[in-house]
Amino acid sequence: MMKALAIGSLFFSQPSLAFRSETATKNNDPDDRPFELSTTAHDSEDDEDTVLASFDKDFFFGLATAAAHVEEAVENDPWVKFAKEGKVAAYSNAAQPDIRLKFWTEPEREIDLAAATGVTVFRLGVEWVRLQPKRPGQGEDIVDMVALARYKEICQMVKDRGMKVMLTLFHHSLPGWLAENGGWTNRETTRTFLSFAKTVALELQPVVDYWVTFNEPHVFVLLVHCAGVWPPGKDMSTAGSIACLAHRKLGGLIPAGDFQLAMDNIGRAHRSFYIWAHLHARRNSWTGKPYIGVAHNVADFQGASLLAKTISVPMTEQLFMKKFVQSVVGYIDYLGLNYYAKEMVATSGAVLSEDVEYSESGRGIHPDGFLKVIMDFHTEFAQDSSWTSVVTQKSPPMIITENGIADEIDVYRPSFIVEHLLAVREAIRRGANVVGYIHWTVSDNWEWADGYCPKFGLVEVDRSSGNLTRKPRPSYHLYSKFAREKKVTVKDRADAWQKVINASRDGVQRPFCRAMDGKTGLDDGWAHSRAVRAVDWRFTKLNQAEEGCYRSPWEIQGDITPQYAPVSKTGFCDYLPASNISSWWHIPRGALHVLRGQFGVSSDAFEREKRCPKGVVTKETGFWTCKGSRAHALR
Repeated sequence: MMKALAIGSLFFSQPSLAFRSETATKNNDPDDRPFELSTTAHDSEDDEDTVLASFDKDFFFGLATAAAHVEEAVENDPWVKFAKEGKVAAYSNAAQPDIRLKFWTEPEREIDLAAATGVTVFRLGVEWVRLQPKRPGQGEDIVDMVALARYKEICQMVKDRGMKVMLTLFHHSLPGWLAENGGWTNRETTRTFLSFAKTVALELQPVVDYWVTFNEPHVFVLLVHCAGVWPPGKDMSTAGSIACLAHRKLGGLIPAGDFQLAMDNIGRAHRSFYIWAHLHARRNSWTGKPYIGVAHNVADFQGASLLAKTISVPMTEQLFMKKFVQSVVGYIDYLGLNYYAKEMVATSGAVLSEDVEYSESGRGIHPDGFLKVIMDFHTEFAQDSSWTSVVTQKSPPMIITENGIADEIDVYRPSFIVEHLLAVREAIRRGANVVGYIHWTVSDNWEWADGYCPKFGLVEVDRSSGNLTRKPRPSYHLYSKFAREKKVTVKDRADAWQKVINASRDGVQRPFCRAMDGKTGLDDGWAHSRAVRAVDWRFTKLNQAEEGCYRSPWEIQGDITPQYAPVSKTGFCDYLPASNISSWWHIPRGALHVLRGQFGVSSDAFEREKRCPKGVVTKETGFWTCKGSRAHALR
């Protein structure tokens, strides 16, 4: 998985933020007093039992982890070496960093926690570095068969607890002896991986239900070869980074950079394994049929300027969102999507925007973008004949192989889960064949170059205790409810959002695992403090409730169309119905332009609907309001 902001940082620049705040008038005149904040997260009229999203019996819920995040005692571990060289700031200041989560020696703890939620799929991985710590000898492929047998035991533990196994073969960890020889830019790595993958598959196929060949390979290649911020951490100049992204043109007169070379080799490795596995399963005894896919990192890229929208975003989407999938369609039994965030991009760097709320790992929370990305893949690939497997002649579905949020205080996570499940259900309602959702992750763990700072776990880990004591967060129980009941109600949504409102009102502070520039990793290894804000990032595209009536989120009308509820630094913002505006401002309801003029905004009216499946749709109009001050996030 990838939680860093580095994907776009190589060739996007910092724009001036399109954000302004207008201070409310002083309370000298009753008619000039600021509007009061509504503290209610939902309307009393709404039926709390109304089901907003339900998933059929074949849809599965899962939990994910990965070897390099949780396993200890790996010989020649490139990530530990990288960290001990001082290149992972939030490593040395964590207690017992080397043991991670003891998943190698005590896997039952994580597996039991996963099984207790009621999920039916558990995603884990094998550590290539553990299985091939040293370069194979002449004419032989040395794989540690004792370690491989241990992985088989761990997979069987998962099966014994009633969960299916999704196994990842490559998850951001490359043996050092391969990295020294060019890594994935060297064709020999493709052949080595294929031999390694075959050995693993032949041994583990009886206990594996889903195979993930590669997890977010373009992220790995970008951060290793083009940015130098992942092991081995080679120094990269700006010119070198740009050259790394070059694509072969003019018949080879312009050579391919390392990014294209590596991605071509990875695509070749996946296709070769896919064909081998299916043919081998047909000709030999194989428990079931191979079910093979990839876990592809996606984001909702949005431009921070007109130039970025027209040039940077399309280029980024083609390079990072589509290129790899284009190389494997026809050779997958499912497409896994890892979605975490909205990424604001300029012309040469990822940027932060004041109208977006961020997780503690610096990822923009945006469930609307989740729907957009799923539907983009459904439209461009799933309805195309190229999507059909060349082996099975079947059109593969999509699986959400990762979705989650870094949130140590567990204020955002409940609502994050709710809103992203609503987005998945809406995608299904619109025709996308999404068959499962896997949440990242069970317990707080190592997060690559951010070390132990971001807390993605449904379960809190006390690293100061000798036994790494686990404590389930409230979101653990909420996710368990969804996994077992396969439905999200109005009450689930309201209760989750109320936590955000309460924390914002109470001035709760949270960790923020970014450097002060907001883009790169931690500069000193310690999280900075950031306030909880009630910026309304909830899913706005829900078509209808599964049953009963449902009042949709506010939709923005007019020329000004911010995607998030504006919030001020000193006040709290909420919706104000138009009927209340007329009584407080002593103006006719039809003269809303007067109110708009008071704040110097051309148009920022909001509208929402109350829907009943068999009833009349009623509409309400209103405005944003803040107590203490008012802010607008202008496009």
